Amino acid sequence: MPVPLINFPLSAVVDGILSYLHFVFKTPDITPAEYRWNEDDRKSLIRISGTFVIDNQKPMSAPFIVVERASFATPQIAIDNLKSGGPNTDDNRSYVQLFDGSINIIVGSGVAGEASSIANFLAINIQADRHGIMETTKFIRNMYVAGVGPEVPVVKDSEVRRWEVTVSVFCSLQVGWIKAYMEPLTVWNKAGIKVANVHEPLSDKGQLTESSDLLVDMTKDFGPYVANDPQLLEQELEKGWYYIKFKEDEYQFTYKIVEVVDNHTLRLQSHDADDNPVPFSAVETASDVEYTLLWNSLHVHVNIPTRSDP
Repeated sequence: MPVPLINFPLSAVVDGILSYLHFVFKTPDITPAEYRWNEDDRKSLIRISGTFVIDNQKPMSAPFIVVERASFATPQIAIDNLKSGGPNTDDNRSYVQLFDGSINIIVGSGVAGEASSIANFLAINIQADRHGIMETTKFIRNMYVAGVGPEVPVVKDSEVRRWEVTVSVFCSLQVGWIKAYMEPLTVWNKAGIKVANVHEPLSDKGQLTESSDLLVDMTKDFGPYVANDPQLLEQELEKGWYYIKFKEDEYQFTYKIVEVVDNHTLRLQSHDADDNPVPFSAVETASDVEYTLLWNSLHVHVNIPTRSDP
């Protein structure tokens, strides 16, 4: 089931736009003095708020800006909205859901030209600063000014006393969420790791020749393919991850496999007293030698589900 993260931009986007407008209209280097905004409603020369504006001084005596959120909808996209997840598992998956909609910024004034001029000023600032707004809010994925509407008379009696111009701003919001899996779990089994230094008794039919570095076993089919038994992967062989240990060796030395000479023959490597690599040298000729295959890499295994799995 989905679990939303602590991020609710649908309720915060209006506050984010309002915070930006408050900054713009109280900054002397940006806004003309006659439209200066002040947190003290009695001192403010313009009203800026969300949804509803109350003029406490004289009704409709000052221009106002109202920020309202229109409807937002999830876009129809063909790709999954997976953002990240654990490697090769269904754990720790993080998603992002997009919501596309618009923010309406309504500018009101007793003069049509003033309402239109303020709306034009707003549109230019938002379009120019949209990247900074997105960087600050984080949850806005994309935004741009979609349009500036016409001057609309809204308060009329014997004459028009209030005009409004609407600036429409497109916003694409992103909401983070994760998916918590409940029982039954997914049919894919998680990958496991076999421990390092794996010992696998291999054969008691080995053959050694005195002073030779070769181990011969006619009962085995050494090679890099799945059909070979045992299978020795080329990359692991090049890295020196395979070893041979002889059961009758008093000191239980391990000898690195450096080459698969043919399907029945392995070339081994030893080391001297200073730990320098030297060719393996059998001390005597022997047959029916019992030996073990070791590898010191981490072998990953995973069970892939079939149609018969629950």
